[in-house]
Amino acid sequence: MQNSHYRIVGLAGEGQFGKVYAAIHRQTGELVALKELNPFKFSTKKFLREIRILLSLDHPNIIRCYGVEHYQDKRYLVTEYCDGGTLRDLLATNNNRVNIEYKLKIIIDILEGLSHAHKEGIIHRDLKPENILLSVTSQGWKAKISDFGIAKIEVEDAIANISNMGDTGSPAYMAPEQFYGKYSYGSDIYSVGIILYELITGVRPFSGTPSEIMFAHLNRQPKFPKNLSPNLRLILREALQKLPQHRFRTASEMKAQILQCVLDLENKDVGFYEEIRKKPLYLELIQEELNDKENIICLKTQGNLLYQTSAKKVTVKTFNFHHQKVNFCFKNNYLFPENIIDLKIINNGCVVVTKDGKERDVYKLHLCQDKKRSLIHIKSDYFHYGIDSNCRWFAVTKTEGNEQGFQIIKTQDLSPITPLITDFIPSEIIILDSCHGIVIYTQNDIDKNRTYFRLFNRRGVWYDTYTVFLPLRRIVYHSRHSKTLLAGERKTNNLILLKFYPFSVKRIPLHFYPDFYYPMTTGFICASTSGNVALLDLEGNLLGLSHFQHNIRAIAPLNEDTIITITGDNSEQKQLIYRFKTIKNNKVIPINFS
Repeated sequence: MQNSHYRIVGLAGEGQFGKVYAAIHRQTGELVALKELNPFKFSTKKFLREIRILLSLDHPNIIRCYGVEHYQDKRYLVTEYCDGGTLRDLLATNNNRVNIEYKLKIIIDILEGLSHAHKEGIIHRDLKPENILLSVTSQGWKAKISDFGIAKIEVEDAIANISNMGDTGSPAYMAPEQFYGKYSYGSDIYSVGIILYELITGVRPFSGTPSEIMFAHLNRQPKFPKNLSPNLRLILREALQKLPQHRFRTASEMKAQILQCVLDLENKDVGFYEEIRKKPLYLELIQEELNDKENIICLKTQGNLLYQTSAKKVTVKTFNFHHQKVNFCFKNNYLFPENIIDLKIINNGCVVVTKDGKERDVYKLHLCQDKKRSLIHIKSDYFHYGIDSNCRWFAVTKTEGNEQGFQIIKTQDLSPITPLITDFIPSEIIILDSCHGIVIYTQNDIDKNRTYFRLFNRRGVWYDTYTVFLPLRRIVYHSRHSKTLLAGERKTNNLILLKFYPFSVKRIPLHFYPDFYYPMTTGFICASTSGNVALLDLEGNLLGLSHFQHNIRAIAPLNEDTIITITGDNSEQKQLIYRFKTIKNNKVIPINFS
């Protein structure tokens, strides 16, 4: 879309009427959704109708419409972008059950948006989890109603005597009267009741073929779980009445009843998830060595190289696998005058940062030449950096006079590529590849629950900005999988999986606080200092959990199914190597990463 106002950055999804793209406005940098409308499935009349409806609805729980974009022979509806996917995506998340309080808050969001639409005389007629978009926030999830493609404007349609038999919703969520071409505000109430039932129980009240579902909606009463609270049972029973006049009169009336249930629950100290399924992960110990020479505080691996960091020394070893055993070969030691605080791996070596008070020194270790050289000396209260894997340029926070900021610098002669940028102070800097990086920052004076990601190239040109409505900590980048990051959500055990192009945010609950999380070929390894270990795939799905009997001091992957750990305390450390396996039908088998 070269001549368009928008630059498409990825396919976000596909609906019944066409594809949905994530796109960025070329001038403002705003992230939007472009809903491509197939003219063979979605007529011009319906297209104009949906635009008109969306433009007339201004509510935080209804997707905002920004207008229409025409490009070549295609037309797009430009709408607000939601990073958390759909409610269907949340329902489909395996192993995790959202706490009932947060499920009810999602329903409250839907009812607030629905109440506004009804007051404007609009009946949605196709409410279902696929049409509820989510944003991940520090309060849980914010829900927004989307897809008004078959919505009706009550007064206009009544005057025009428009036939309703041609447009139908989704049978699993349709009110009984909709099967006969009838509809009312109560039809939407019934659909919300079905969504609430599915959120609470994990299944819909009626299933089968379309004709079987229709028969059930018309003739059968839903069955309620025995452990369902009396208040929720009453709410569902009223919302799912066969006759619309017997249901809640308004969305606000139903919302008030659910809000009371939430208030009853808020006295309890609960997290986002009520149950985190503990999928067993078997760790087969294949090697154990006593480490009594020095205290290792950090492990890093790349290819067949292992970097071990102690207080003032980096030890480099090579390793290979032979008959279920890992053989290590000593390569070199590098000594430093001050304490080491960070090590980043680059091509043909690594970069090491040492600290003495406010003084930081950055060194490059070149393994092929077997030498160490100083790159830069920085004096600053606040220090973060990122370096190109070829060591041609780096980005760093630094102080000039009374100003603190961020700067991109050439490695060869330390000449600045950009002036000192003082608009924000990065909390982290991640280099994505030889030409691009991300600065991550917060603006606590504006909103402490937001984290900003700003992408730049090595010439200092900014090109995309993303906002996550969460306070994040320690962000790692998966270099083998483009634009995939993993972060911790502050004050929780949750991890946050971030993906760019298209942009998505996914909350991953753990039953322990992850102190370490590192990329592996097929996902991420997460661990706590107390010995808990979790393995995630690239989509954030939990592959398994295990627990060590010893504290973990450091951990790193050796290959896709093997890790090395340092356990114990300062008096005695052990180097342990484990291979991942899983338990199926009471048998220990190799883990399947596919």
